[in-house]
Amino acid sequence: MILYENSDEASGRTTPPMSQDVLEFGHTAKQAVSSGQLLTAIEVARDGLARFGSDRVLQQQLALALAQTGALDAAREVLSDLLKEPDAAKDEETLCLLGRVYKELWRRASTPEAGTEALRQSCKYYGDAFALKEAYYPGINLAFTLAALGELEKARDCAKTVEKYCRIELGQTLEKPDGWLMATLAEALTHQGSTTEAAKYYTRAVEKFPGRWRDQASMRRQAHEIIGFYAKKREDSRHHWYDVASIKQRVKETLGRSEQGFEWLDRCFEFPSIVVFSGHMIDAAGRTPARFPAEREPAVREAIREQLKKIKPGFGYSSAACGADLIFCEVMLELEAKVNLVLPCPVDTFKRQSVSFAGPEWEKRFHNVLAHANTCVIASPADFGAAESDPASTMGLVYANRVVTGLAVLQAQALDFELSAISVWDGAPALRPGGTGDVVAEWAQRQLTPFIIHPTGGATTVPVAPAPASKVSVISTDTDGLKIRHEIKAMLFAEVINHKKIGERQMPLFIREFKAALAKVIAGLPGAAPVVAESWGKSLYFVFDALPDSAHFALEVRDAILRTSWAAHGLPADLGVRMVLHAGPVFAFMDPVLKREACVGAHVNRAARIEPITAPGQVYSSQEFAALCSAEDLAAVSFEFLGRLRTARLFEDAPLYRLDRRRKNGAA
Repeated sequence: MILYENSDEASGRTTPPMSQDVLEFGHTAKQAVSSGQLLTAIEVARDGLARFGSDRVLQQQLALALAQTGALDAAREVLSDLLKEPDAAKDEETLCLLGRVYKELWRRASTPEAGTEALRQSCKYYGDAFALKEAYYPGINLAFTLAALGELEKARDCAKTVEKYCRIELGQTLEKPDGWLMATLAEALTHQGSTTEAAKYYTRAVEKFPGRWRDQASMRRQAHEIIGFYAKKREDSRHHWYDVASIKQRVKETLGRSEQGFEWLDRCFEFPSIVVFSGHMIDAAGRTPARFPAEREPAVREAIREQLKKIKPGFGYSSAACGADLIFCEVMLELEAKVNLVLPCPVDTFKRQSVSFAGPEWEKRFHNVLAHANTCVIASPADFGAAESDPASTMGLVYANRVVTGLAVLQAQALDFELSAISVWDGAPALRPGGTGDVVAEWAQRQLTPFIIHPTGGATTVPVAPAPASKVSVISTDTDGLKIRHEIKAMLFAEVINHKKIGERQMPLFIREFKAALAKVIAGLPGAAPVVAESWGKSLYFVFDALPDSAHFALEVRDAILRTSWAAHGLPADLGVRMVLHAGPVFAFMDPVLKREACVGAHVNRAARIEPITAPGQVYSSQEFAALCSAEDLAAVSFEFLGRLRTARLFEDAPLYRLDRRRKNGAA
């Protein structure tokens, strides 16, 4: 998948500096962290430390980036080394970072006991930082961790102190008050149950952050958690539940729908919705029977505009074929919303197959939308369907449609925004897989109910129950008796960390212990085993038919490797594994030479081209894999965006995610 972006600001793309100035390295690392380019931040910080040796700013930024990627042990190790430096124990930022790491360890703890211990450590470091300098940042975090521990009176007392400092500072900066200062004051008031005044300051804070949806969502999410802590029953105090849905349910059970619930808070925030779209192309000349004739465009455009105004869109995800797709994109741009495109093939090929037949005016409109789109993702490699005689790839269309849906779901989940679906659909099943009818059917399967606009009926309708999605997992060709299937597969590439430390005499142990551990995981899989399993040297490669099976396998392998003491088995103690998952259309066949299942194609090499900078214990995935899992609504896993990594020429800039189990109520 190739990703094009129309602004560097939107992409947050940063380039590691060539300067020899350690200050510039630190500045670049900070920029990368703040823009969410965590892998770039890690690369810059490590490069700077290798050049200049110990530097507090670079170590802090490295730890912060590692913590946000989920490499908590690595982040804690960096900060522990930093604490050994003279006067480091008196550095507020280092102490706060340790508090943050332990707070995240609490969120990821697999048992209540481990979570409680992590919270106590977080309290200690935030408390030490607050004692050094009575600033509102460590103070408000100390109040949060105390409340999470169930020590509610201490949390309220701490919040009162923070409130006092915030009011003093707010009085000194009356002309240009800082948004985070007002958000902190609002949070301190939330701890104390002063919801009316808290709402006033949350509203003022939001006004300072126009369009900064991630910051606003983070602000609201933490307030939801705080309200949940005070709504907990005392007998639940040892349990560290934090899942927003669980919190909302508990608040509803405990407080009903009074003003002490979430209503007062949610009124402070006005978030845009995220919209995913699919629709029919405009009819070619002479099409019989008509489906979306050109004269129906004004009515369809107005129906789309009317619905979008109701749901106040901020982000839209769609393809860009002539007809409904381009009309949707144009109306989104008219409403100053961001358009994110997913094309099943490169621009020129797509234009020839899905735009040009409607005439030069549609081509012009296509290029205008492309020029103003926030992002444009190309789902399939350059050579597929490029020839004039090649039809559009059916599997490529299905794949691109699922990526469209998945990317919308990912963004909605990351920001806790409402996700809406709109379709211009005539209600008939798709003539072939990948059509609008199939998209609507797949939406229905994941309980995503679209707003349907009939292209010729002139009315918006509640959708009828769609037909089941067409089965597209097997599309075969037969070449001299060799059946070749074009299928969407999940692929895992893994590399054994510190394989070079294994001596020649240890190789039998490596085979018997390490590889046997992988075989045990495969034997215990609840789903299907990999259809392809390869191993050579330090590299491992697996292919699965189903996304859930591949995700479960990767996480089980991660855990098995982490919990094993390899030194006790006569192997290097620091053996580990790094893994990358990807999913895409491949050609699957029974290899006539090897006499076993094999898969080939550009997507097979996709994960192999990604060499992530990651600590042992992490599973990374491509954006495609994360999107397809989200399109399928896999409830057992979650994804966290890490940033983009430059890769080899074909895939240039790879957005990466960290895969983990989805946790609820503090349990793994």
